[in-house]
Amino acid sequence: MVRDDRIAEEINELWAPVYPYMVDHLLAEVAAAPGNVLDLGPFSGGMAVELLGRLPHLKAIVQDEADGVLHWVMDRAKNRGVAERVQIRRGAFSPLPWPDEAFDLVLVRGAFFFLTPALLAEIGRVLRPCGFGWVGGGYGPRTPAEVIVPIGARSKILNEALGKRWSSVAAAAALVDEAGLAREARVVEEGGLWIEVRPCS
Repeated sequence: MVRDDRIAEEINELWAPVYPYMVDHLLAEVAAAPGNVLDLGPFSGGMAVELLGRLPHLKAIVQDEADGVLHWVMDRAKNRGVAERVQIRRGAFSPLPWPDEAFDLVLVRGAFFFLTPALLAEIGRVLRPCGFGWVGGGYGPRTPAEVIVPIGARSKILNEALGKRWSSVAAAAALVDEAGLAREARVVEEGGLWIEVRPCS
């Protein structure tokens, strides 16, 4: 990935209309209302803030390797009135600095820019039993075309400027195998290309 926080922030803001639909999908996938969420990477924060706005008991940690996107996340959280329930953290993704089974949800949007087997294994480690990890890229299965079409061309240009790596089902499946999550995770193509991690499945 060509790291440019200005471009990442533009992508994150461009996708603002998408986050509610992505969160609709997340909430349909979890058995019970989550208590905490970890949102990772340069495209993080949008889903976490949307979740915080809907679930008053939820707490979130948003982590990236650089400060720029984290400032964007905190500004968005303040505008939504949820800043007191979000913690931003700058740090490396692997190893993650949390104990086993620490989170109900782990989210990684735009994951194929930087996903490694080590990071995917860490996501599996910090998920609680029957938690849900949503790792990958795309608009998600519930985002309607009328939301995607106005932003699709600009989003593609910006992603290419960051050196987006186009992944395949086979490559994603290989990541799952290398991470040792063959029993806990599956690759899905609905709404993009995603790795769903479910420790209880």
